[in-house]
Amino acid sequence: METTSAQRLRQLLAEDAITVAPGAADSLSAKLVQRAGFQAVYMTGFDVTASLIGTPDLGLLTQTEMTNHAANMVRAVDIPVIANADTSYGGVANLERTLHS
Repeated sequence: METTSAQRLRQLLAEDAITVAPGAADSLSAKLVQRAGFQAVYMTGFDVTASLIGTPDLGLLTQTEMTNHAANMVRAVDIPVIANADTSYGGVANLERTLHS
């Protein structure tokens, strides 16, 4: 049975070691992180926003845009992608929806 990225991330976080997950703006930079030998990659909100619309991360991208971007990164690599969803796209009422996107 193949281990999923989510299961692999849980394993990494359960280990008694630091897991380094360099930030990536897009699928290409995620591939470079993987190629460099890291075990996980972090999709940063600032990098994605800067890459897509050329502005700082001021909450201008929608949940759908960020979810689509994360999905593209996940498809591009074989390591776990940790996605930034720090605002939950609307506060407490949107938290559950964000977690299940």
